[in-house]
Amino acid sequence: MNNPAITPETLLSKHNLYNVFSDEWDYFRQSYQGGKAYRDASLLYPYRFEKEGTGEALLLERLRQTPLDNHCESALHTYSSFLWKKKPQRDLAELQDDPEILALLKDADLEGTPLNEFMRTVQIQAGIYGHAWIVIDKAPHQYNTLAEERHNGIRPYLVHYAPPNVYDWTIERNSSGAVETTYLKVVEEERSRNGEVNKIVRIWTKESMQAYRIQGGSNTLETLHNTPNPIGIIPAICHYGRSRLHRGIGSSEIKDVAKLQQSIYNDLSELAQTIRNTNHSTLVKNPDDDASGGAGGVVIMSENTESGKKPYLLQPMLFQMEGLIKAIEKKEAMINRMTHLAPVRSVRTQPQSGEAIKTEFQLLNALLSEMASGLQLTEYRMLEVYCHWLGKTEQAKSLIIQYPEKFELRDRQQDLNLLKEAGTLTVNSPTFQKELQKLIASIALEDDAQLEEINGEIDGGGGENPPQ
Repeated sequence: MNNPAITPETLLSKHNLYNVFSDEWDYFRQSYQGGKAYRDASLLYPYRFEKEGTGEALLLERLRQTPLDNHCESALHTYSSFLWKKKPQRDLAELQDDPEILALLKDADLEGTPLNEFMRTVQIQAGIYGHAWIVIDKAPHQYNTLAEERHNGIRPYLVHYAPPNVYDWTIERNSSGAVETTYLKVVEEERSRNGEVNKIVRIWTKESMQAYRIQGGSNTLETLHNTPNPIGIIPAICHYGRSRLHRGIGSSEIKDVAKLQQSIYNDLSELAQTIRNTNHSTLVKNPDDDASGGAGGVVIMSENTESGKKPYLLQPMLFQMEGLIKAIEKKEAMINRMTHLAPVRSVRTQPQSGEAIKTEFQLLNALLSEMASGLQLTEYRMLEVYCHWLGKTEQAKSLIIQYPEKFELRDRQQDLNLLKEAGTLTVNSPTFQKELQKLIASIALEDDAQLEEINGEIDGGGGENPPQ
């Protein structure tokens, strides 16, 4: 039976902050996805004539032809490549042989996604929107024993929701002063074979877990389930990026990059027009002149133009193209600087001091360390809720999760050149020569087993001098 007080309108009501940030979330999503999403957003500045009459078709053609240099996706995936180059370490302690915990590591969401890959998706999602939600859910069932649940594949699993799917939430302090989520409503879309889009609304409170389907065509409401909440808490975690704006709202990593990316997108469109005009000059002619503009444009002079005016070609201005190229390069440098990715993305055209390069790497390392720390905290909270479902809250306290704190960020070529120069110095110390060789090996190789073997050979007298 449906509660008459529950209507599609009440189910689809939204948090006041949702309406404030929803347009911004769409913009960040389009900026990250690129491709069709970016074209459909129509983020090119229209020319005046494109706003009138048949000009809309010209704008659509320009949107189809303009390439996107997707800095948002590139920056977030560069962060991700560093963060997940070295996998987090997990000491499961008393739960190391627990079937449900082991199943979580291999298949976190019951869709075959390993836990590391699931957390990587959460990290990228938080980079786009500023935060991401993780729900630790469990299918409603009538089984009475753990053996029956295992036999039928029933166990807690993880679901991540992007902010646009989370319509309402309440995060507040409880009587003890701790901050907790006391209400959560998410909306999913499911598309039927005939193309009809239905909405699934899921609501969690401390007392109950509810799910409803709103039929897309008829707008009728169907109750899927309304059951007591067996664990008495909201099984959801809000993972923030590096900073939080409000409870349930984070700050996107690409909030400034997206605007510069859009500006470069428009510059690339202007550059394409400029190149076309440079290669194919525009012909200016009288209406009755027998002249063709070839691949270039044609400007028809007014009938009031003085008689005898001969057709002529508009000469292109190359400095305009050079100015656009320099503007794009300047904006790309700004993106590299604001994302702290200048050391790994930019091509240096002028020498920098070793201290300046070292500082750049330290800034990037600090940013990555902050992200890793946030992921580690989220995973602790997530596994605590997971163990709550299993009735093993005490065992959850013994779990140890360690994400990398330092990241291997260095200019290997510069370091090797420095060590090569150091090897030419006269230092009458066998220990100095051995340590120099170890440093060279650590830069040139990444395999820990090989490095350990090489270091043993060096300590055993296997080398004399570093390569010159």
